Amino acid sequence: MKRLLLLLCLCALCLSGCMSRQLEEELLVIVLGVDADENDTVCLTVKVPSSAAQQQKEEDGYLLYSAKGRGFADALAMLRAAAPRQLNFSQVREIIFGIGAARQADFSLLLSQIDAIPRFRCSAAVIVCREEAREFVEALKPDLGVRLSRYADTTLSNSAGKGFTPDTDLCEALRDLGLGFEDPLLILGAVGGEADGSPVNEENVLDALPGALPWQGAGKIELFGAAATDGVRVSGFLTGYEMALIHLMEGGASSLTVRQEADVPLHVTALHPAKLFVDVSVRPIRLTAALTFEVHYPPGHAPDAAALQKTLAADLDRMLAHLQALRCDGAGFGNAAASQFLTVQAWEALGWREAYARAERQIILTVICREG
Repeated sequence: MKRLLLLLCLCALCLSGCMSRQLEEELLVIVLGVDADENDTVCLTVKVPSSAAQQQKEEDGYLLYSAKGRGFADALAMLRAAAPRQLNFSQVREIIFGIGAARQADFSLLLSQIDAIPRFRCSAAVIVCREEAREFVEALKPDLGVRLSRYADTTLSNSAGKGFTPDTDLCEALRDLGLGFEDPLLILGAVGGEADGSPVNEENVLDALPGALPWQGAGKIELFGAAATDGVRVSGFLTGYEMALIHLMEGGASSLTVRQEADVPLHVTALHPAKLFVDVSVRPIRLTAALTFEVHYPPGHAPDAAALQKTLAADLDRMLAHLQALRCDGAGFGNAAASQFLTVQAWEALGWREAYARAERQIILTVICREG
């Protein structure tokens, strides 16, 4: 037994020594930022943990490195050549795209090139920011705790769990972008107070974009809403409220709090995912979503169920109309439509992207009100 314990201790010492040498010889990339302009100039920015000695000089214990090139390959080559250690991309938590890069016609190519980096972490979250990625990455700091990787994982999970952002990672974005059955929705972010945010909707503060949210906190980073894609690139933004409605359509466990009258919160949950139907026999085609919401209200404050149902149905219809205007099938109607065709040729003959953008909408909503 003593020999076994001694052997285990020696193994642990050897492994820790190997890990220590690896950390000294490599730079573990935690965040990757991608900027691009119309001249095909790409700027890559990485955030890596600094050493113990460097942490005394760095406020948050992390270092920033950037490099530019004519295209992604040149920028990556320059970044690797200029970095003081070998870059290790196996621990990347977030991929930040500046709005310029996200709206490039070769956005899907950028995703593929990132995925092709050796040892790249495919489960890294994809975030589109409303400014340059370098500015966003520089402002990204672990406000709670000291490890940026743990802070990023927890923050993204918490944000998606509340229902105001998607949780799309690199694998999912690559799988769905351009496929035609359902367009990926990407996490939307901004540096608080610095982006050109839309005016706050006083009737619904959740119906807003990041960058000018009516809140204050220790950190500058705001994650709220989604970046919509049209099969090629990012085509526009969804507010946090619109993203919450999509989560309800998907049958998400998180609830949405709305108010029918002053200071009376109503908690809305979906009893099951929405049933989506597409009637391709008519022109324009018709999109139908059938949902059942359960609304919990405080004792003694029963809401007007008919009025609430009308309001929520109108909000859902407005959200779907916005998706159509952005040519983004973020709700997944394409899956319901494609299942009606026996051959690929017949499906392609429909011209789904155009047919979807011009389609009529129908919301069938049932609201069940419960006290408590």
